[in-house]
Amino acid sequence: MKLESLIREYRAHRLARITCWALIYGVVLELDRLIVGRAPGILWLVFWIAVIPGVIYYVFCIGKLVKHWLLWGLRQRLIVTYVFIAFVPVILILALAGLGAFILYGQFAAFLVSQHLDNHVDELVQLNRVVAHEAFHSSATSPGALLDELHKFYIADLSEYSSSYPGLEVTIYAANQERSFELTGKDLKTPVPVPAWLKEQGKEEFEAVVESAHGIFLRAVDQEKTQVGDLTIILSLPVTPSLLDMAGAGIGPVSVFTFGRTAPKQKPPATRGSVQLETSEGNFLSQGSIRSANVQIPQAHGILDMSVFGVSALDAVDWSQARARTDSPPILVLVYSRTTALNTRLLATLGSLSSLPVTLFVFVALVLLVIELVALVIGVKLTRSITTTVDKLHDATEKVKSGDFSHRINLPARDQLSSLGVAFDSMTAAVERLLEESKEKSRLESELQIAREVQNQLFPQTLPELPGLRVFGVCHAARVVSGDYYDFLKIEQESLALVLGDISGKGISAALLMAAVQSSIRAQFFDGNAPGGTGPTSPLLPSEVVARLNRQLYQSTPPEKYATFFYAVYDDARRTLTYTNAGHPAPMLFRNGSVQRLEEGGTVVGLFERVKYDQAVVQLQPGDLILAFTDGMTEPENSFGEEFGEDRLVEAARRALHSTPDILAQEIYRSVNEWTGSPELQDDMTMVFVHSEK
Repeated sequence: MKLESLIREYRAHRLARITCWALIYGVVLELDRLIVGRAPGILWLVFWIAVIPGVIYYVFCIGKLVKHWLLWGLRQRLIVTYVFIAFVPVILILALAGLGAFILYGQFAAFLVSQHLDNHVDELVQLNRVVAHEAFHSSATSPGALLDELHKFYIADLSEYSSSYPGLEVTIYAANQERSFELTGKDLKTPVPVPAWLKEQGKEEFEAVVESAHGIFLRAVDQEKTQVGDLTIILSLPVTPSLLDMAGAGIGPVSVFTFGRTAPKQKPPATRGSVQLETSEGNFLSQGSIRSANVQIPQAHGILDMSVFGVSALDAVDWSQARARTDSPPILVLVYSRTTALNTRLLATLGSLSSLPVTLFVFVALVLLVIELVALVIGVKLTRSITTTVDKLHDATEKVKSGDFSHRINLPARDQLSSLGVAFDSMTAAVERLLEESKEKSRLESELQIAREVQNQLFPQTLPELPGLRVFGVCHAARVVSGDYYDFLKIEQESLALVLGDISGKGISAALLMAAVQSSIRAQFFDGNAPGGTGPTSPLLPSEVVARLNRQLYQSTPPEKYATFFYAVYDDARRTLTYTNAGHPAPMLFRNGSVQRLEEGGTVVGLFERVKYDQAVVQLQPGDLILAFTDGMTEPENSFGEEFGEDRLVEAARRALHSTPDILAQEIYRSVNEWTGSPELQDDMTMVFVHSEK
């Protein structure tokens, strides 16, 4: 079967054929190399170019097959899970602990070396103080005599310590005379200069790691006043392989690296391990290293005795300019050592019982290993209980996939996993209910759509026509049905009633109350006769119509239900508009650039039983425009919670004031939608336009 699969793969894919022939070509090249000699490199280059794409592709395919084999079966998937949950974290923790130990031990080694160098600097300071004390009590009467006396003191009394301070250089300034020599007695050709900044500071003592054109030094300076004049003593201990041997004794080899330090424009003398490169500006870059000469890394005492290294930086001072190395890379100190050597140095300072915590740590590590093995055994046993439950869940999901939501697992909830069976049974039961509810929701949506179509029939289907008057109305519902209501009722040949209302609330309840208001208003105009017929009763005054509507709503609706209402009657013969405003946003009368509000009336309808409503008469002039609207046009808020407001409504209306009513309505709706920034309406939005024409 495997051979047949390979043959099918060879025949089906061009990449498989190329890879196969490339491998044959590689075998021929290898045979040629073994028999004749080395094959030309260009032939091997052709081989790798041909074979690498196929190798990458089939390695990826094999990886997919292995992944499918590992993760398809539950048992294999759990084994992989245990590996990632149990073993991988342990390996990562051990790796992190090893890395932490590597870093800590390495930095501890670097700390020991740095401490040794600091101790050398402190010893130089103490040595300067001893010599300064000798100079202070000297009986010399001239600078030369004082220099001779101090020179003799160094050679006679301190030269025996020269091995502890390899290459120590001494420079002494007394008044205008100087003397420079090594602790071994050898004279120096070039004394260490006293920089101007050191004289200006006036400090008696100075100690630091300094860097100059001649190398890196541990330097201590003492300035005193004597009977023969100012005395300056400069001790300079060069950082040499011998000094690094002393610093790394019992620890490991030490290396000091310098990088890219700009030297003066005159070429500095070369130091041990240094390299000078001339720049285009004539400066010199000094780079190099100083390493221990004889100290080696301690021998390992086992597999776990790893080699470590640590890095520290020497805060060197530029001797010529008295500033730290902030403008170039620092001087690095690299120390190599082993953990056992460092443990010896560490534990030796803590007494005879210092190894007890280490023994305790090993014991705890063994206990944790045993616990890990026990946890593995428990995990294997738990696998069987898991697979049983999952198998039943898999069978149940196959039933659900086929559409059988009545299938139940019926597992007792003994643990969290088996409780999934109970949850699965509850889910399938809930899905059955949801399917029924979905059918019911579809039915309700269908009925709501029918209700919307019915409500649309309650709005004026045609616009009445009167000479010199144009009316227009539009309503956008926030939901499927609206609680806003507008209407145009032609009372007589030359009279027209204008109605605009806003029912409290939204949705079905508001829409039903809107239908009741519409039927109530129309019932007051047509006493059994069709609109525009021969027998309508005399039109009632707007205030009376609104008062009747208020009493009817108060008696037939819950206490919390009410409506704002605007009702007006237009008389074409006299070009007057008689209106009553029952708590509704005052319509706007645009006339010759000004805006007048139609506010006369009373409170909302349906909230109080006996309310008296006033009415007012407006004489319309050619070119006048009345804009009546519901609060859904002014109360929408933007993302900052700020309402659109009536001022912005006036501005939007003025931009298209001389357009047709439908264009004017579109401009206002566009302005409100841009303000909210959302296509969803926050409330029902209704407008009625009355335009008096010439």
